[in-house]
Amino acid sequence: MAVHASMPMERNLLASAHTKNWLAFALIAALSAGCADRGSTQMATKPGVSETGVAPDRKIVLFRVVVNADGRPMENPWGLHFSGVRLFTIVAPQRTRLNPREVFLPGRLDARSSDAGWGFFTLPPGAYQLAFQGMAIRFAMAGAQYIDSESVPIGTSPSYAFVGSGDASLIYIGTFNFACETPAGQTDALKLNCRDLQILDEAQVARRVAESSLSQYGAVQEALASVP
Repeated sequence: MAVHASMPMERNLLASAHTKNWLAFALIAALSAGCADRGSTQMATKPGVSETGVAPDRKIVLFRVVVNADGRPMENPWGLHFSGVRLFTIVAPQRTRLNPREVFLPGRLDARSSDAGWGFFTLPPGAYQLAFQGMAIRFAMAGAQYIDSESVPIGTSPSYAFVGSGDASLIYIGTFNFACETPAGQTDALKLNCRDLQILDEAQVARRVAESSLSQYGAVQEALASVP
């Protein structure tokens, strides 16, 4: 009797969990679409090239993100995953406060490079800071922020400084390599706990990516980001 009586309860719990996951997924999809629209109209669009070259008031910033989940790199970190995980960027001038609400998806090149985590944004020359915001991700690092939620927890990474200057129109600021793990509670809304970040120098790979998708902007200049 006890076994048969518990089966409807188990089905109800499973249905409730599936409903919760679908609601969270729908919410993330709606938020992602809005952020992507704002980003594409602001910094995620390639600038035009005239006969004299790229406008001197814009820099194209090329970078890569690698999210290692339990030792394996996650494919297409900029995509919306069924688990609810999605990554965004936040950019602001140095010595100003980053606004976690001003997130956007970076510009993406071809499908292959995007799946590998490459992205870009454009901005005027100057000194900036870059941070990452993740849905269903916690950045367990000094200077990070985290908003706990049963449906969609949101984490914001520490910021990293970079400078867009010089004559080059195209700069590479590094590969942001996150080491993450899956939390023990598989049913929780939090899907990744990222404990470490290394800024790697993949300048040779960046040059190949730039030659394939951004050759109209000239040679890429290396200007690695750093902890401010």
